[in-house]
Amino acid sequence: MTRKTTRRHFLQFAAATTAAGYWLTAGNIQKASASPNERLAFAGIGVGGKGWGDIEQAGLFGDVVAVCDTDKRTLESSQKKFPKAKAYTDFRKLLEEQKDTIDAATISTSDHMHAPAALMAMRMKKHVYVQKPLARTMYECRLMAKVAKETGVCTQMGNQGSAGDGLRRHAAEMKAGIYGDIKELHVWTNRPIWPQGPETIRTLKAYEEKVRKEKPDEAAKLIEAMKKKTEQQAANVEWDLWLGVAPPREFFPGEGASIYHPFGWRGWWAFGTGALGDIACHSLNKFMKALDLSKPISVVARTSGHDFDVFPKSSEIVFEYPDTPERKGFKFVWYDGGWFPDRKFLSDNGFKYSEKMPEGGEVIIGTKGAEGHGRSERQKVDVPEVRYAPHYPKPDGTPSEKQDEDPRNKWEWVTAIKENKPELCFSNFVTQAGPLTEAMLLGNLAVWTASQPNEWGEKVMWDSANMKITNLAELKTPGVADLIKPVYRSGYVLD
Repeated sequence: MTRKTTRRHFLQFAAATTAAGYWLTAGNIQKASASPNERLAFAGIGVGGKGWGDIEQAGLFGDVVAVCDTDKRTLESSQKKFPKAKAYTDFRKLLEEQKDTIDAATISTSDHMHAPAALMAMRMKKHVYVQKPLARTMYECRLMAKVAKETGVCTQMGNQGSAGDGLRRHAAEMKAGIYGDIKELHVWTNRPIWPQGPETIRTLKAYEEKVRKEKPDEAAKLIEAMKKKTEQQAANVEWDLWLGVAPPREFFPGEGASIYHPFGWRGWWAFGTGALGDIACHSLNKFMKALDLSKPISVVARTSGHDFDVFPKSSEIVFEYPDTPERKGFKFVWYDGGWFPDRKFLSDNGFKYSEKMPEGGEVIIGTKGAEGHGRSERQKVDVPEVRYAPHYPKPDGTPSEKQDEDPRNKWEWVTAIKENKPELCFSNFVTQAGPLTEAMLLGNLAVWTASQPNEWGEKVMWDSANMKITNLAELKTPGVADLIKPVYRSGYVLD
């Protein structure tokens, strides 16, 4: 959609052309827009939390004409920032009514609603920016990549570190052999930082039983307060629309941090992807670009225990990767919830450690060098040209060297839209975001089999090309294959 613009906006795009910095070498700068007078019209689907930053930053580079959120309070707040934007609580209605108005959408809902909204938008030829992880299930990731390729829309996942110069340079160095052949990769995170684990209270009835047993003298007062809190918060949320494609479930706000909405949903199998889904798309972004993590052949896990409704508090997940024409096979180990690489393993490989490990980190072991917690032995290598993210302009239209990665990631997406070149996006669905998220979610299949505390679960053997568990007949844990492809409730479209 074409809109007239001011001279200031023209200068913004023109300045971004000179500041683009796509390549390490000079003299190969990409033009920011074939038509600087064209302004994009954006819709924001999910505008609370991270979604607020996403649509606000998109609004730096175009016009926000529609916003959608199932939380009425959040929707009201967004309209104060964008008073001309039409408000919706159902993304389907937004896309249907605004199909001739919007050019692109940011999608920052809970994980289970990423794919439904993005697929509908892409099939309408709308460009999409989707928060990480790309989707809740592996099949949705594969389908989103397929639809993005078929429609030719420009896509970007919200792992904003993608726009960082350091990440892109390190990925190129790794691919060029800075560590030689990678033998092992270990990554850990402090997530989850939300209620997670089988002991999580998930209904008002369960809460009542708990406080009557543990605090009988205060029970009546506490129960009444929780009932009031539940009624007040439920009144602000279009709960059935929030549930969307997921099976029906009672709304419950919980104690302290929210149990489901607006943040605790990450810890539930029906809505989120646990700690792995939340952070792996950040932590493993450069490794995907350097090593191609898209086709693991097996995965196995141990956890602190779970009940097939709530993710475990802690897990260790081991992925095996085969040889490819570009690199040797290697082992990748993921840790979350306060679990770390074995101290003896670190010591044996020359890594230093203390009693208190950093909350998040990585260890890379290669045939020519190693790097990680307390050790660095990188070998210098010459790297090919590195395609950096374009620099966005300052409000006055002049270029700026200091760049925040978050809006820079949006600007790369906007630049791709204006150039009609989907491949310009580092974290596009087809080559990066889709394959990365799909592969990482395989880890949750192993987590599913590891329901018993501190016991290794069943190993899942994987055929990536056909998206099938090759040893399914041998697995004793029920429901593993059901995690691959979701079943949507009536009213939502998958295929």
